[in-house]
Amino acid sequence: MTARAHRYIQFAAQYEPEGIHLSLPLEGDAAQMLQGWGDNAAHHAQFTYNGIRLKGHPGLDMLTAPGALIRATDRGRVVEISNEPHGLGRSVKIEHRWGESLYAQVGEILVETGQVVERSQAIAHADVLRRAFPTHLHFAIRIHPYNRFDGWGGFSDPTPFLYVAELTMLAEEIDSDTEEASLSTLPRLAPDVSGLRRP
Repeated sequence: MTARAHRYIQFAAQYEPEGIHLSLPLEGDAAQMLQGWGDNAAHHAQFTYNGIRLKGHPGLDMLTAPGALIRATDRGRVVEISNEPHGLGRSVKIEHRWGESLYAQVGEILVETGQVVERSQAIAHADVLRRAFPTHLHFAIRIHPYNRFDGWGGFSDPTPFLYVAELTMLAEEIDSDTEEASLSTLPRLAPDVSGLRRP
């Protein structure tokens, strides 16, 4: 049996690569993760983003309570509100001076396309529907210049840019009999559809 223990990431002395400093999109100053950046590569390799097979999980899945407020991590303008059934679900995309942020798997949306939002402004509520996986926010960022065909959908690891006290991974006990069942409960991406652009 192998154990996947808690992974703690401390940011007491936060640094800001590229001059980007983001607040946590959830309440508080700590978050527990369902999936981190690049996790579960074999699971995500079965999905494509813009026709390119994914190299791993292209964002952070942060556990949250159903209906909790989701907040903008930086000042920007809402450029897209979309819905990808059986995939990212309802999402909000915000354009910033440095790139864009994506908030997916959300429920009620509190903003409109074209609206300027401030850092920490409430933009949505977490989803309240019961699913096979725990309620979470899928958070991702793209930094200019980015390449949507890089195997990550153009996204970058948000972890170094977030000002948080602590990110922790869910502890999992996985053995060969339960690993497949565990992966089957992870959020999935919808298949690429010709003519439809992913967020």
